[in-house]
Amino acid sequence: MFPPATPANEPQRLARLRALRVLDTLPERAFDDIAALAQTLCDTPIALISFIDEDRQWFKSRIGVPDEQTPRASAFCAHAILTPERVMVIEDMAADARFAGSPLAQLLGGTGFYAGAPIVTRDGLALGTLCVIDHQPRQITEVQVTSLKRLADIVSDLLEHEGVRRLEQEQTERDTATRNARLTAMTAAGMDLQAFIDPDGIYRHVNDTYLEYNGCAASDVIGRHVAEHVGEALYRDVVGRQLARALSGESVLYQRQADFKGRGKRHMEVALLPVREVDGKLAGVVLRGRDIEVLKRNESRLNAAVNQLERKTLEQQRLIHMLSHDLREPVNAVNNFSSLLLEEHAQSLPATAHRHLGFVREGGLRISRLIDGLATYAQLDDHALRLEPVDTAEIVRQVREALDGELTTCAGRIEVGSLPIIMADANLLRMALHQLIGNALKFARPGVPPVVQVKATQDEALDMLHVTDNGVGIAHEHHGNIFGLFTRLHNRREYDGAGLGLAICQRVADLHRGRLSLQSEPRQGSCFTLHLPAAAGPA
Repeated sequence: MFPPATPANEPQRLARLRALRVLDTLPERAFDDIAALAQTLCDTPIALISFIDEDRQWFKSRIGVPDEQTPRASAFCAHAILTPERVMVIEDMAADARFAGSPLAQLLGGTGFYAGAPIVTRDGLALGTLCVIDHQPRQITEVQVTSLKRLADIVSDLLEHEGVRRLEQEQTERDTATRNARLTAMTAAGMDLQAFIDPDGIYRHVNDTYLEYNGCAASDVIGRHVAEHVGEALYRDVVGRQLARALSGESVLYQRQADFKGRGKRHMEVALLPVREVDGKLAGVVLRGRDIEVLKRNESRLNAAVNQLERKTLEQQRLIHMLSHDLREPVNAVNNFSSLLLEEHAQSLPATAHRHLGFVREGGLRISRLIDGLATYAQLDDHALRLEPVDTAEIVRQVREALDGELTTCAGRIEVGSLPIIMADANLLRMALHQLIGNALKFARPGVPPVVQVKATQDEALDMLHVTDNGVGIAHEHHGNIFGLFTRLHNRREYDGAGLGLAICQRVADLHRGRLSLQSEPRQGSCFTLHLPAAAGPA
């Protein structure tokens, strides 16, 4: 593990961080919502809003991490702030010398993936990150990276907004130190709407922002009842109930969409805070309205992107179901009649017709195999994971028996090591091993009988099943996309197939909350490893 370097602008960075007074503050809903959005967006167990102090990283918001802070020397985010202009993505932290053996990784229960978007001020100072962490190595899409960066920019805007608000509040408190308790209790925020309402529901003070939003003068508000100002219907349906709670001594926080004369429709977060005199008597209620329209719009855009992705996934699943069901009957008819013609009229057919009919049958059989693969893949989406102790040696024996014909045809052999009993779905495991071992037999080098080795390794967290062959191998540039649907690296004349087998294996791994990895070199064989959690839970 390498400790992080210190940014060149460290003195200015620390000064700004302390000036914002965000360190060691209480949790806030806006920051927690942003962390939750990042966790949902990237589907990770851990999401953090982290600020890098002189010798520690402190978490303003944290999901999946118990501690409020950790040492800076082992902080992943201390590396991320060194490049403020981009999101730092580490797909496999164990493979990165900066993080290998990190004590923070051990504290978090093991980390394999990290993505951190720097939180950068308008003048370019990186104060911390919005980051997501997974226990397993994985990848992240460009859409997710861009969205993570936008959420980090929202955090920066919130910080700077809060900084402005705090400075104006302090100035107002100095100027009004001699005023009565109800006015000094009111926080003055330049961008927040502020008002003081007495126990009778009468406005006694409003700030300029309140007047600007409502498009009115102070004389139009001061001395009037809240119902008269906002309208009887809105007061009856929303405002009156919330104000009554505050006047009874309860602190109230709620959101609503308001139609302001000076600003139009805006989403607002409204706080109603009871204020008491020195003797404990209720002096009135401070109203603070925070404009969260920008945050809501970004949230809506993010939700729209997620919904669009879900719709596309559903459309893809429907298409696969349609192809695997509606095409099966006509393809079976083509296969049956072409085979019947070849069998019953083999002697009477001209050679050219016989050859063309053979092409029809082979094409039909290929489509049948494709439909079978699509049906298998589609069924996985509806499969309810059933975890139980599974004898992997027995599963491999069953697969070997099912592939007996292929073994005889290619003169190959399967060597099986000592295999454990693991927690898995037996049917899914059988399906994945059938695909992996079948591929190992299929993709043999010309003139070299295939040899397939099936072994297992285990640690406290994972059960790993390795399928190794001596076949054609796979070039490095294809390792990242080999598990996609319909991915083929060879033409059908060399090796038949639909490009679905590894996609099925990947989906089996996903359903177990595991992963599928590959080690391979061209003409030196391949090793596919199925990593399954030792105590897997349903996906």
